[in-house]
Amino acid sequence: MIRGPSGLTPSGGAHRPRPITNTDLAELLCSVSAPLFEARRVHLNAYGCLIPHVFMGDVLKRIGECLGARKPNARGTKATEADGILAAIERGMVEGDRETRNAIAISFTRDSELEVFFSELRAMMGPRTRAQLRGK
Repeated sequence: MIRGPSGLTPSGGAHRPRPITNTDLAELLCSVSAPLFEARRVHLNAYGCLIPHVFMGDVLKRIGECLGARKPNARGTKATEADGILAAIERGMVEGDRETRNAIAISFTRDSELEVFFSELRAMMGPRTRAQLRGK
């Protein structure tokens, strides 16, 4: 298919970027969180490849750590980190391929319902991520 300089095909259809993969999502998450960058390094050393559902457990753990630091005396860097992580997760739900959306829905969103920090996290989730909760 030939596209013109505007990204449109001759028939006028818009060019669609390729969906975000699990690897892309991990890159996004690592770009906003140094601890997740390290968690991914350890993960890859342990498993030899990215196992998205396992890595989402690391992401959920990190969000819990960030939210635990959201006390009146806590520094704003962890709040910014949590916001960045959740923005990447929401982007994955919006732009991700089926496998990526599945990993987020099952191993991040639904597993988050079991966490003590869930009520705080739920309020911070984007609309596509929140829609994956069992209670919808």
